[in-house]
Amino acid sequence: MENPSGRLINTEDFSSEEESIDIHYYLWMLRRGKWIILICVLLGLLAAGWINMTTVPVYSSSSTFIYNTDNSMARTLDMPVSSWFQMDAMRNDQIYLINSRTLAEQVADSVLQSPDADSLIAVLFQGDIPERQYIRNSLAGLAQSCVSVSWIKDSDFFVLTGTGYTPEASAVITNLVLHVYYRWNRLQARGENREVRLFLEEQLNLVSSQLADDENALLVFKETNGITDIDAETGQLINRLAGFETQMRAAGADREAARVRRDYLTELLNQQRESVEVEISDANSAYVDQIQRDLARYESARASLLAQGAAPDSDPVTAMEQNIETRRQELEEALSEISEMDYPYEPRRGMENLFSSLASAEADFRSSSARKQALQHELDLMSAGLSELPDMEYQLVALERNRTVSENIYILLRTRFEEIRIAEVGQMGNVTIVDTALSGSMIKPTTRRNLIMGILVGFALGIGIVFMLNQVNNTLRSPEQLEKMGITLLGVIPQFSIKKSTFLLAILESPKSPSAEAIRDLRTSMSFVRPGEGISKLLITSSGPQEGKSSISSNLAVAEAHAGKRVILIDCDLRRPVINKAFGFQRKPGFTELITGQATVEEVIRKTDIPGLSVICSGHIPSNPAEIIESAVRQEIFNRIEEHADLIIVDSPPAAVVTDAVSMAPSMDSVLLVSRSGKVQQKVVQGVWQKLLRTGAHLSGAVMNDFDPISSYTSYSYYTYRYQYYYSGKS
Repeated sequence: MENPSGRLINTEDFSSEEESIDIHYYLWMLRRGKWIILICVLLGLLAAGWINMTTVPVYSSSSTFIYNTDNSMARTLDMPVSSWFQMDAMRNDQIYLINSRTLAEQVADSVLQSPDADSLIAVLFQGDIPERQYIRNSLAGLAQSCVSVSWIKDSDFFVLTGTGYTPEASAVITNLVLHVYYRWNRLQARGENREVRLFLEEQLNLVSSQLADDENALLVFKETNGITDIDAETGQLINRLAGFETQMRAAGADREAARVRRDYLTELLNQQRESVEVEISDANSAYVDQIQRDLARYESARASLLAQGAAPDSDPVTAMEQNIETRRQELEEALSEISEMDYPYEPRRGMENLFSSLASAEADFRSSSARKQALQHELDLMSAGLSELPDMEYQLVALERNRTVSENIYILLRTRFEEIRIAEVGQMGNVTIVDTALSGSMIKPTTRRNLIMGILVGFALGIGIVFMLNQVNNTLRSPEQLEKMGITLLGVIPQFSIKKSTFLLAILESPKSPSAEAIRDLRTSMSFVRPGEGISKLLITSSGPQEGKSSISSNLAVAEAHAGKRVILIDCDLRRPVINKAFGFQRKPGFTELITGQATVEEVIRKTDIPGLSVICSGHIPSNPAEIIESAVRQEIFNRIEEHADLIIVDSPPAAVVTDAVSMAPSMDSVLLVSRSGKVQQKVVQGVWQKLLRTGAHLSGAVMNDFDPISSYTSYSYYTYRYQYYYSGKS
């Protein structure tokens, strides 16, 4: 693209510049907004300090325990070790359990039942104790909300963490939950043996009482009838009867123990399943029925062998017992298969172990039932033969048999009770406490983290505000912005500290200032605008008021006069003229009088103290300045004035406000646009430039006025530094 000055404008260069990232620009932006960023950082620190002071301190205590997945009831029951996905499910179950409402209520109950309940409650609630009827629920809520548990990966270790408003409170709540969970786990591990032990304990009490009654009845019968001893034949009969009845009642006790174990496992299974389709005790099939009939037949045959006098360790009895054990195992496997159909495989819960244990208990129950029935049948046959004995001998045999059976059963139950009690004590559960909680450390407020976050948030907020302000600010701030709009930049007039009243002639007041040197640089640039044709009529305008067009016009006129040209400066701003003030002249007669014919060109031209420089003031301020300017163009006034000088410089009103500059532009050799940094919107400058282009006038370019390289990012800052360095006399 080519602008009116004849210079090619590469729009691709502009687009590439816009798309490229200039890190120096962003660094400059941060330096410029350093005070905003600093204030935001200070506000962030104040906010962090306020949070630290107002936040109620929270303390945290931790305890450690081991949950051993292979030290459970499954190991006691000789079950297979759980697979890895089942262990994950078990660990997750423990986490959910510790966070459950049920365990929280047990914690509340343990606190209320403790002899130190009052002191514990005071520590946990820090004096803000709820009403009595709400204490239990408050304790449960505290245990549920203030405690968390996590699993340490690739290990069996768990970390139980509790929080509280004092170090002591965090430790107390953590240890309470830990010990309640430990006791609950131990109780669950002992559950099956505990149920059997309670059953055996109840049976022991009954059998002990029955034994005492039987012994007393036998003693009374002997004393009453004067019997002191029993003959050998009767004793042998009593021993046989007592032996069979003891086995029969032992089978009954085994049957009841298996029933208790089965019921406990069924209840445990029901707790892990939301619904149970059928009870395993009702599971039957043709195959299971056949196994049960075989068991009954083998038990009956075994009882018959014993009744016929076969020794318990004889080959026929041993072979029969092997058959019974084989069929019992087959029954257990068959029941397990049926249970797996009713209870689908669920690795998440690990329920297959319970199915196996439940099938074993059911098999023991059915096997013991078959043995009891077989022994009961043989006992009934033997008892039928006693009816042939005399009445007194029959009563003696019955009493002696009852005493012997009660004694044998008591010894058997006592032995099994001790065995199960030892087994129960030996089951310590899955949980091992490694470390109990000590007085906690403060986790809230985290003073250091809050301060760091305050600094970071404040810094980010400050940067955001700086960038937002930069984006919102659409004013023309740097020479690069002019060039990106396709406007040729001819000069940059830096900001200079000088009195406003004398700024119009800064080149005279401060000839060594950066502003004065920038005017000379502008004069040089203008000499190359139209090197072949030259410029004899130059129009200087701006987009809006107070952009310094009159200052640029005056100083450029002085610079051109210093270069040896005859220059006439014309003040065509008929609304707010200022040229006369700069040079100390009266406005009249001036340009208005020249247009209206009240004065000639020679009369309005006024020589200044500067050799080669003359001035035509505005004259009378008319009521119709636009018409006056148009009349001047029609009358070719500027051509007439041109005859008296090498260069005329026309100071015109702002082009975005009035049309005077647009009207005069076609009659000029070139037009120079003045834009003040930080004063005018970029869109306004671009609109004025396009308006001037549409007139067909030659546009030299633009000059940026009052530019501060310190407060604006630009590559043109070298102007100021160069001028200051040169005129300061530094080597």
